Amino acid sequence: MTSNPKHLKADSECPPLKENQLRLYSMRFCPFVRRAKLVLAAKNIDFEEVRINLGDQPDWYLKKNPAGEVPLLEWIDKDSKEIRSIPESLVICDYLDELYPQNRLHPTDPYLKARHQILTSRFSNVYSEFYKVFGESNAKNIEELNQSLSVYEQLLQNKFFGGTKPAMIDYMIWPWFELMSNLTGYVLNADGKLPKLAAWVKVMDADEAVRKHRVPDETIKKFIASRRAGKPDFDVE
Repeated sequence: MTSNPKHLKADSECPPLKENQLRLYSMRFCPFVRRAKLVLAAKNIDFEEVRINLGDQPDWYLKKNPAGEVPLLEWIDKDSKEIRSIPESLVICDYLDELYPQNRLHPTDPYLKARHQILTSRFSNVYSEFYKVFGESNAKNIEELNQSLSVYEQLLQNKFFGGTKPAMIDYMIWPWFELMSNLTGYVLNADGKLPKLAAWVKVMDADEAVRKHRVPDETIKKFIASRRAGKPDFDVE
């Protein structure tokens, strides 16, 4: 992986896109970007990372993606030589899983794949509660987050949601657990009601793909503090 270490702002120019090189437009702390980077790591796919300052976005990036969101996957088509791109984390991850069949992350069984996709989609109920705690770690917000997580506690029947090794679903929900572990005032399984998820977090944290592009905990804590203060520092170290 090659990376532009600073988040590019409105006064920046778009770096030239190389042939035969996947580019991922990102924000270092974005869990949706983390999804794509986990799949890229799990499949050992080389890519270039270009970070975007979401508070001061370049016009050239908004032309590429008018929604102004990350991630965005971009490449030069080898036949037409046209620049192609895909937005949306789940779409990007499904595309990569199809394009690079090594270490297939989706189950081959259509029913099981559908079940995993439903659970991934419904995880939006969890991260909507997570962002309330992200803003304020009060008792009500924490209880509602834990309640949303209890569904996944009940459904986790093996070492991973994917069975004996991480599957797409594990990587798609993991980024929010990384952030949870760095929230001031929140401890997963503090009341003892989420023991299976707590064990899953430990084995996921040791996964090679998870560790490959992980941002240090202290850096995440600093970013969360800057975000809570209303002045997100995307380049904090």
